[in-house]
Amino acid sequence: MPLWEWLIRAVFGQSVFWAAVLSYVLAVLIAFTVNRVVGRYGLLSKQSVLPAVLFGLLVSGFLSVQRLHMVWMFTLFFLLGIERIMGAPNSSRKEVRCFDGGVLLGVGVLMYAKGIYLYPMLIVAMGVLRVLTLRSFIASFLGLLLPFILSAGYFFVFSDVEEFVIYFVLNLFSNTGQLDHNLVSLIYLSALILLTLIGLVTLVRYIPRQKIITRKHFRVVVWLILITSALCLTPYFSIEITPIMAIGPCIVLAFWFDKIGHKFWREFFLWLLVAGTGAVQFFL
Repeated sequence: MPLWEWLIRAVFGQSVFWAAVLSYVLAVLIAFTVNRVVGRYGLLSKQSVLPAVLFGLLVSGFLSVQRLHMVWMFTLFFLLGIERIMGAPNSSRKEVRCFDGGVLLGVGVLMYAKGIYLYPMLIVAMGVLRVLTLRSFIASFLGLLLPFILSAGYFFVFSDVEEFVIYFVLNLFSNTGQLDHNLVSLIYLSALILLTLIGLVTLVRYIPRQKIITRKHFRVVVWLILITSALCLTPYFSIEITPIMAIGPCIVLAFWFDKIGHKFWREFFLWLLVAGTGAVQFFL
């Protein structure tokens, strides 16, 4: 996509070292953005860096994911967009926040075209948070279109709009291929799915005790897990969307760890995840 080719690949794509540095920086930024969202909206009983640590662990299992990829940049903008939407219920300018969320998603899509398939997630979040109206929907849609209009205008002046459209469509419907799993990857993914399910069950048990607005925020997280998991099952996505898929599970797992009463078991499961993530590097 245009922004990726012009701003990222042109600067960082020519050096393996700087590509690795940028991947690491983006991972850290996303991890601490997740941590900020969790802390700002009170999703844990106390302030903790655990969501950031868990995000780092979840995206570290597959070596191919750790490389510089346009999904990393998209994930950051997508998460910032979700954060803006989550703050809409307490804002007197709900339509502005929805517009901002759409703009952030649109900027991300200019780097990763398939990210546009996650636009329904913004609409779902607006519906769950009870801010979805005709005005807010139009605001978010106009926000999504704005980066495309500006990009098309640039191509119209300096190049060819048809080139932009063809470039976007080819990226949108390209088949990335699927990861060839082995026994180790299947065991690793099964363990992560099991831990996430345990976290979801724990969340369901405790969610009636939360404040109403906190319940809505947790429902957004659950919908994020469901939608990203469904997208991963289609032929248009593969293991490269791990950074996006890791956002929801890292929050759910952090909530579960936060509710484990005995310190021994909390540290046991955390170190088990650390050891499993480290060990799997040698087999994938």
